[in-house]
Amino acid sequence: MLEFNDKVALVTGAGRGLGRSHAELLASRGAAVLVSDMNQAAAEETAAAIVAAGGKAVGVQGDVTTDAEAIVKAAVDNFGKLDIVINNAGIDQHTDFDENALAQTRRHMEVNFFGTVAVTAAAWPYLVASGNGRVVSTASPTLSGWEGETPYVASKGALYAWTRTLSIEALKKGIRVNAIAPTAYTALAEAADIPQSLKDQLKATMTTAMVSPVVAYLASDECAVAGETILAQGGLIQRFSLAMNDGYTNPELTPEDVQANLEAIVDDSSAKPLGIVGTEGEVSLLDLFE
Repeated sequence: MLEFNDKVALVTGAGRGLGRSHAELLASRGAAVLVSDMNQAAAEETAAAIVAAGGKAVGVQGDVTTDAEAIVKAAVDNFGKLDIVINNAGIDQHTDFDENALAQTRRHMEVNFFGTVAVTAAAWPYLVASGNGRVVSTASPTLSGWEGETPYVASKGALYAWTRTLSIEALKKGIRVNAIAPTAYTALAEAADIPQSLKDQLKATMTTAMVSPVVAYLASDECAVAGETILAQGGLIQRFSLAMNDGYTNPELTPEDVQANLEAIVDDSSAKPLGIVGTEGEVSLLDLFE
């Protein structure tokens, strides 16, 4: 049984939805949890529920875009250290690509990407001191593309690339950095510009409780992967990966060659996933630079 006794976890956006589910599961397995949320009452409510169930938790109000250091300090002040960071806080605002696109993209990047970076950076010295630190961030299955969600998907794509790259450096410090790409019925899903039939399906078949076990595994000492993004929805768990195919090679390439060989260039039948450094049977990140 994976347990978190003597571990301290920070979960952002944990006042409700996925964040609350993550916090409650970690606490039920023995972790002391700092519950952070933009809404003070929601943070305290989650923490109170954890304590009532016999766990350890403290709820604090915090905005990941401005209060990252204060949020991390609250975890250390209350529990003496920090071993696990679960970056769950985020926004998703449907928007067409129009004259407001730049402002919308900056807003999503500020919360979803830079907020995650800020909290992780503030926690980094404590994760290094832990000797077995863990970071689990929140990407999205929409990385494959979603109409009307360009700012949101862009911010989640940045998180995907950040997770893979930071994991290389993190491994040398005993820290494993991974991400999830979840689908679950939450307040964000309810507010999303999607058909009501899809919302009803999410509510019935894709609960937050179906995602949190993946987070708990990635946050555990027994986690055996790094730089991965794991898709989790309705009990289905999959690897979300980049891939490269054999393509087409011609040192004397012309535009006409691209046109004539486009089928081979985009043919996925020979595609191989890009794995983490040193993964046998896959293309290593380091191999790309040799």
